[in-house]
Amino acid sequence: MGGLVIVKDNKVYTTSLILSEKVELEHRAILQLIRKYKEREIFKRSAFEMQKIKTKGRQGEVYFLTESQALFLLTLMKNSDLVVDFKENLVNEFFKCRKMLQDVLIQKQNAEYIDKRHASKQMRLQETDMIKKFVNYALDQGSTNAARYYANISKMETKALFFVEQKYPNMRDVMNLRQLNLIETADQAVMYALEEGMDANLPYKEIYIKAKERVEALARIFPKSPLPMLLSKQD
Repeated sequence: MGGLVIVKDNKVYTTSLILSEKVELEHRAILQLIRKYKEREIFKRSAFEMQKIKTKGRQGEVYFLTESQALFLLTLMKNSDLVVDFKENLVNEFFKCRKMLQDVLIQKQNAEYIDKRHASKQMRLQETDMIKKFVNYALDQGSTNAARYYANISKMETKALFFVEQKYPNMRDVMNLRQLNLIETADQAVMYALEEGMDANLPYKEIYIKAKERVEALARIFPKSPLPMLLSKQD
């Protein structure tokens, strides 16, 4: 079960809105509990952050909560099957997210990873140069939305090869070594498909389909893997 926790400044949180949604309790009721007990040690020990949000055109508040703070609030609720299931899922998500976060932070100190990340950036630049040629090629053939291929090709690759549960400023910054190798191979496959298609003077839409087919062929060989949770502050 994803979507129960988030990473903010390299720390793991859930939110008052998530609690509200998952236990099917009005958000204002969760906020009332927080305000009632926010002077207790469990809230003072780990500072929690409140942000202003707009819901249905009205100004509101949302609180970021640590695992202990969230579980404390849940102990104040009736132990229905829904609440008990959510407690279990929330604990599992916090554990999973902390492990993934730790793995990503350790990975960033690994020399092999640093070299691979640099190599993948160079391959991506080469692919981008080829996409630029392809965009101009498509424009010459009458395309009115050719510039979208920069984003569309990236989305096509990541959708085919990975489970993407959230938005990332740069997905490749959280990929592990295996994933970087795979996306680099996909970049090459796309680059060669575009080049070959343009050399053969094929219609631009047909060229894109051929590039997509090559990436999908990779996906049939290498099973999809999840991308780690987002690090809100990239190193």
